[in-house]
Amino acid sequence: MLFFSTPENLEALRHYSRTLRSYASLSEAPQIAKLLLQIIELMISNAAKFDEYCAVNIEWIGDSFMRAVRDFPDLPHDKKGEAVTSDFTAAYRFLCELEFTQPAEPSFEIRRIGNFVDENLEMFKGNDRHQITFARYAMPVQIAKKLLNDPAIAEFRKFSQTVEAATKLKEDWDSELDQRRAHVNSLSEGLKGLTSSYNFVGLVDGFRQLATAKVTERRIAFWSLMALALVMVVPPAAQIGYVLAHMEIIESKKGLLLYTLPTILTIEVLLVYFFRVVLGQFRSVKAQVLQLDLRIALCQFIQSYAEYSAKIKKDDPSTLAKFEAVVFSSLVPENEGIPSTFDGAEQLANLIKSIRGT
Repeated sequence: MLFFSTPENLEALRHYSRTLRSYASLSEAPQIAKLLLQIIELMISNAAKFDEYCAVNIEWIGDSFMRAVRDFPDLPHDKKGEAVTSDFTAAYRFLCELEFTQPAEPSFEIRRIGNFVDENLEMFKGNDRHQITFARYAMPVQIAKKLLNDPAIAEFRKFSQTVEAATKLKEDWDSELDQRRAHVNSLSEGLKGLTSSYNFVGLVDGFRQLATAKVTERRIAFWSLMALALVMVVPPAAQIGYVLAHMEIIESKKGLLLYTLPTILTIEVLLVYFFRVVLGQFRSVKAQVLQLDLRIALCQFIQSYAEYSAKIKKDDPSTLAKFEAVVFSSLVPENEGIPSTFDGAEQLANLIKSIRGT
């Protein structure tokens, strides 16, 4: 709240100071005029400090004091002596409140004014003396009472209760937080165990997807074998059935049978070749499925491999070398006994040459 610092009040105080200085220089002026001039100059030079530490008297007598300040230059000369004494008592109240409320020690000038008032109290009569006595002795009590009854101070009185309640609330929160933290840690450990058991370092899920694809491929290869086996049996069975059904005319159809026999044999050779190729593919996929199952089992066996390997490799870097060689190696098909394409073509050419030679 600004009072002394406002431009209009500062200008009024400066004008009052100039008028009072002229009046105090007169020989008939009372001695108290010089002390009042010192207080007014303190108000001008320390307006912000008076605003901060004199809030009570600003509220009580601020407006009446500034009216007296503005009216003083226009007073008749014979009225100025009485006005100086009255203005001094009001200004002295501001000075006493400043001395009482500010944390710093009062200046030498303020103490000197206070000592003068204490030693010359008989100079003040009537209401002026009453105001001086009030300012010196009773006003600090009234100011303290007003400050203590301020809503902000009343809230401060509840501070200890608030601190106690806040402390208890913090203890409850800490206790609940510890319980929740323990619960979360237990869930985390359980989840970590499940993750380590069923999804070791992200490999198990990938291996299972690959194994599913390989199982599908193995099923297709198996049914392809069954289909080829059936097709291989049909031509010989058809020819044998034809012979058995036409035994009485077999002599007349002998040439036809001889001409169809090479074709049937060629088809059978081709079917046998493709059967062996599909059989090799089936055995290869079956071996890959077994390898994938082995790797899944190994991944489920090792717990927390990343942490475990980081610790154990500090002492011996080759400890898990064999395990890693098995888990991270590529899938190996079984190539034993699988005929190549050129081998099958060469056998077919030899068969055709033998037929032509006959």
